[in-house]
Amino acid sequence: MSGSITGFSGAVFDCDGILVDSEAPWIELMGDYLESLAADDIAAEDLRGLTAAEAVARLQQVHKSLGSPSDVRPPTAEEVDRAYSAALEHVAAPMPGAPELVASLSGSIPIAVASNGRGGDVRGLLERAGMLDLFDAIITIDDVDQGKPAPDPYLLAAQRLGLAASAVVAFEDSPVGSQAAHTAGCTVIGVNSDPSIELAGEVRLRHFAQLRFDSRTRTLLLDSDY
Repeated sequence: MSGSITGFSGAVFDCDGILVDSEAPWIELMGDYLESLAADDIAAEDLRGLTAAEAVARLQQVHKSLGSPSDVRPPTAEEVDRAYSAALEHVAAPMPGAPELVASLSGSIPIAVASNGRGGDVRGLLERAGMLDLFDAIITIDDVDQGKPAPDPYLLAAQRLGLAASAVVAFEDSPVGSQAAHTAGCTVIGVNSDPSIELAGEVRLRHFAQLRFDSRTRTLLLDSDY
């Protein structure tokens, strides 16, 4: 099945798991915390896309509900931030097809990043992956009152691009992020190879190789059978 997306004036990308292969360190970190709380029945993937503060709140709920060992406590948001930043220091691999798609969009339409990550982490990841200079705006958790799943990062990204959110196409791989983009009013393209992960949005792809931008017509061409 093939198709196309038209009628958009800008694009906004999530970072972790969309532009840069940086979700594995987060999932591993969350898995370690859940293991320490003896939360054997909770998958670390359930904490995908959350901010450090949101993850800590979830871990605190788990700790309270399970009656975890008294000598074990959930981490603080500051501890999560430090641990994740340290884990990201050597991450540089872009997601397959991401640099090519971003480069094809850059200069043709305004593009931005909207991430729940911290500013230094996000910019470092994008710089190491060779994409930082391609974006017109970078929005992180440091720039908004509420992170995803609230729509704030996408609303601010659209504003920085001089566009209404309804004129923006958003690329997301997590339930939290796709809900944020959908609530903001963006056209959401979910990109995730795991069919068990439900994403809000109009289009679902396994990877960026299924997508091509025609700069002449400003159209995203889809090949979902790729």
